[in-house]
Amino acid sequence: MATRVGIDLSPASCRVVEIDAAPAWRRHKGETRVRSFAVLPPSGPETRAKLESLRKRHAAVVVWDGPSDHRQVTVTRGSYESMRADAFGALAAAGLQTRGVWADISPASGRWDRAKRRPVVVALASGSALASALQPLVDAGICLRSVTTPAMALASMARLRRPFSVPDAIEVYVALEEEVTCITLVRGAVLVAARLLAWGYVGHLDALSQQRERDDITTRLAGAIRESVASIGGSSGDIGQVCICGGLPELRSMTAPLMERLDVEVEPLDSLFGINAVLLPEPADEFRERVAELRLAWAAAADWPPPINLLRARSSHASKTTLSRAAVATGVAAGLVVGWRVEQSQWWRSTAPRSVTRTATNMPSRAREGVPTSAPTRTPAMAPSAAANRPPAATIPTGGNKPPIVSAPPAAITRTPVVTAPPAAMTRPPVAPAPSGAGNRPSLAPPPAVVNKAPVILNNPPVVVPAPRRVSPAQAPAPAPERPLLIPPPVTPRAEVPAPVPSVPSVRPPAVTPVVPMPAPARDRVPAHARPTSPLEVALPFDAVLGTILYSPDRKLAIVDGRIVGPADEVRGARVVDITPSAVMLRDAQGRLRRLALSTGSR
Repeated sequence: MATRVGIDLSPASCRVVEIDAAPAWRRHKGETRVRSFAVLPPSGPETRAKLESLRKRHAAVVVWDGPSDHRQVTVTRGSYESMRADAFGALAAAGLQTRGVWADISPASGRWDRAKRRPVVVALASGSALASALQPLVDAGICLRSVTTPAMALASMARLRRPFSVPDAIEVYVALEEEVTCITLVRGAVLVAARLLAWGYVGHLDALSQQRERDDITTRLAGAIRESVASIGGSSGDIGQVCICGGLPELRSMTAPLMERLDVEVEPLDSLFGINAVLLPEPADEFRERVAELRLAWAAAADWPPPINLLRARSSHASKTTLSRAAVATGVAAGLVVGWRVEQSQWWRSTAPRSVTRTATNMPSRAREGVPTSAPTRTPAMAPSAAANRPPAATIPTGGNKPPIVSAPPAAITRTPVVTAPPAAMTRPPVAPAPSGAGNRPSLAPPPAVVNKAPVILNNPPVVVPAPRRVSPAQAPAPAPERPLLIPPPVTPRAEVPAPVPSVPSVRPPAVTPVVPMPAPARDRVPAHARPTSPLEVALPFDAVLGTILYSPDRKLAIVDGRIVGPADEVRGARVVDITPSAVMLRDAQGRLRRLALSTGSR
């Protein structure tokens, strides 16, 4: 069975987990087997040697370096490229930096959601920081299949633990490291919000580094969790459970204080959930102690394909470029092959011998009474004669072993044919030409045989005539009756047709284009949601949950029903027309003005 590698590149260590790559239909139904694991420093000879041992292996990487951001944006349903571009436009309008980042999107709703506009999760990370962190893996020859952030790795952990999730509740997943902490809010196995905090369980006092007190860590973490939940319009009562993993030693000892401060169940991810406990890698005791520290690397390798892959857009662009180049190369090769075949076909047609031969009587070539025939020497073809309808000339056999004599038509119709006396050994009387019918027109009788002239073939195969047998005068056949001559009818010149007289074009008056007055703009043509609010119009209350308002001269956003909305977005059948520092103004389907105030904080 093939294996897959998960690598967690945190600021303090490099963690590697190798698991069996189970088929997609079995991935969430059974436990994974961990083949090997390693906890190494971020750099050094030992880390370099371990990475080189994974050459040409497929790896899913979690990168902590560089700033990252995770948002939910509502986009128009379409292809991946169009939805990604729409999400980028919404984030740029909200004031986020979208240049020089690696980003990917993932649907936040169900697979069968067919709505025209649907929410998606957008993850962004600094491209330069990711490239710098991944360079040692590229130098080691590791095949990078996916690159994700710690927040998305925690979301993958929530997807793998979905049977234990609390329905319709906010689940908090925390990764606690030495110098950094990641908090991810998940609802229904979908990422809602994430925060990356610049502190960990190790504190820096002057030039010394020592572990923080448990109470200090618990107090900081509880406050950060409350702030994260409040940022999406929730409260501590909306939290279903809290799950913690990371490199903190004795992670289970801090769950009780955190449970008292949040009044919610806190579970450390230090168990062997999703891992085959019978087939553990060696040393098994060390793996059991470090399982909470290796959870992100294991989740990146086990959850395949991941919901967010920051290499998706770059890989798609590289694949399209490769396919286009391959298509061009294939087209050029096919053109060369077709051209060569055509050239070979023309050469074969010009040099291949004719398979059909004809005699003077248009009969197939056969040996007469078992006597083989000899093919005459082929001579160059001459231009066809003007008399195309003239019957073929008769071949006159001669005595002895002389080659057959083939009659040739005259080169021009006005030239008088040369008559040669027949040989003495001929037993058949020659055919005399009939007298000409008119004026100076030459005779159209078959031309006599020419003795001292090579046979002429007009673009036809050589004429093969069998050699005659010597017969006695008593056995000689009777002479053939004379055939009438075919005289073509006289050519009647055609009457000259007079050239057509050019017609004088008729003069038409220029067309007059009628002037159609433009209709005056009507107020009724403006949609109800696009009309400006009037100071005299009374706003009716609106039934929705308003979390908070982010207001500035160039950015107007609000969190309504746990979703970030802006002007022109739709909320419960109404369209947002304006956002003020204290309220959200909407228009319903009937065009009535609605007001959702911040002071209420509830429905």
